[in-house]
Amino acid sequence: MERIENINDKLIESLEHLPPLPQTVQKLQSYMATHGSDIDINEIVRIISDDPLITANLLHLANSPFYGFSSEIKTVNQALVLLGINNVKNMIIADYVKNSFKIDVSPYGLNTNDFLNLCHEQTEFIASWILEEDKKLCYTLIPIVMLLRLGIMVFSSFLIQNNLDKKFLLHLSKNNYYNILALEKEFFGVEHVAFLATLFKRWNFDDIFIECISSMDYVRSASANIKKETYALCIVETLFSPEVKKDYEFCVKRAYQIIKEAKINGVDFNLENFIAKLPHKFKKYLK
Repeated sequence: MERIENINDKLIESLEHLPPLPQTVQKLQSYMATHGSDIDINEIVRIISDDPLITANLLHLANSPFYGFSSEIKTVNQALVLLGINNVKNMIIADYVKNSFKIDVSPYGLNTNDFLNLCHEQTEFIASWILEEDKKLCYTLIPIVMLLRLGIMVFSSFLIQNNLDKKFLLHLSKNNYYNILALEKEFFGVEHVAFLATLFKRWNFDDIFIECISSMDYVRSASANIKKETYALCIVETLFSPEVKKDYEFCVKRAYQIIKEAKINGVDFNLENFIAKLPHKFKKYLK
């Protein structure tokens, strides 16, 4: 196998070729960064509304089942009032980034349509599970979960472009397609979830995004202001890990253990609600 240092250097270099954020998003980020707490919502509305495509995508996402609104959101102003300026900004960036990639996850032995369905399913689950417990938390988590597997997309593209896809798949097959995180660590020096922090910095996401992702491996010591977010992300990552040959029973029992550990560490999720919102394919393993 090529040296990890060489692969990692190439991977970091490849970030220069990632799609840039559109001018509208850059204007939005610049305005919010320079005005601090003195933000005029009418100016935010103007910046977003000047871009018909971003406006349409924002309203489509705001009216999706993820956010659970009972009546249609028809204007950018409505979306900003109901969801908050930061959440709207993060939604716009997450939606743009997610749709900017030509997705081919064949280096992981995954079917691309199945992979995209899984990404949708994990976002659908976080919305269904958390929305009733804590709307503010849910609105923060949805854009992060939308991009939770972005690292796999970037890694796959990198592997294909550097003719390493067959080598990666061969090593994965030798391990019977289990534990992709361990192979990523061996191959790239970093796992796809941890790599998200680098991608989030690249696109100037909020610090809370970067802090949550960076804390997932050390959730017990995560700062109090992001501990619940980080535990929720760990649970979703465990349940919806995209292995070809997946041990559902292990994933469900591990997620259940994380919830119990969270309670010991002062983060109390509604266990009955969690179980009720689990997809049917998981529930049988809790009996």
